[in-house]
Amino acid sequence: MSALNFIQNFKGSEEVFLNGCCYWFAFILQERFGGNMMYEPVINHFVQEIGGRLYDVSGDVTDQYTTEYLMFWADMEGYDPSLYQRILRDCVRKEECSDE
Repeated sequence: MSALNFIQNFKGSEEVFLNGCCYWFAFILQERFGGNMMYEPVINHFVQEIGGRLYDVSGDVTDQYTTEYLMFWADMEGYDPSLYQRILRDCVRKEECSDE
């Protein structure tokens, strides 16, 4: 099964995976197809690179990410440790911020 065919199984859940859970969709794709998880810090969005193409829940988004800001998620901690920790808190662990 191709990545695009697999993504079709998520029809109807695009809102969730495009607004707050894009990390987890990239994680699903990585577990299923391998490749590299990529992060775009300007728009705060994760995509999965598989075979030289980029995917998120909306399908093949390669043409939308011709920016120099796209980076390997595996390199993010070394690039900006503070941002990395914030993304882990807010996007990966989905922790709620406390006002205390």
